[in-house]
Amino acid sequence: MTTLPTQDEIVAQIRKVSADDIFGFETGDLLEWLDFDHAKEFLKPDANEAKWNENFKVLTLESIMSMMLGYMDFAWSKANGFRGLSAGRSISHYTAWTWLAGETELSAYCDNDDNYQHYGKEILVKICEHYGWDYKQWDDGVRSNGDE
Repeated sequence: MTTLPTQDEIVAQIRKVSADDIFGFETGDLLEWLDFDHAKEFLKPDANEAKWNENFKVLTLESIMSMMLGYMDFAWSKANGFRGLSAGRSISHYTAWTWLAGETELSAYCDNDDNYQHYGKEILVKICEHYGWDYKQWDDGVRSNGDE
């Protein structure tokens, strides 16, 4: 059984990744699953609790899996299109989402720059295979790092 992180564990993960997360993609993906009391240290001082609570998401395995699967088409379109920044952002999302899903080893794999080849396609393949999704429906089969 997968164990999802607690609010305190998500806060600790944000603190851990935020220094290297220069665009804030991973941090933002983690932050949105926090309740206001846990999120407020990362928010602007005038953040509105009622407004935050309107958008608060309850972390469940189903909700995070739905998010990951729903984003896969977009992620593959960026990798297939050699869209460097967008493809990299997709991998940042999956680094956070797999961690939230309790898959710390898969998240570490996603976060390892040595695994980022072909605009993240090998990482996307690994994620798809891990969750039993047929990556071939999205993968155009082309492998390039843009230097050919």
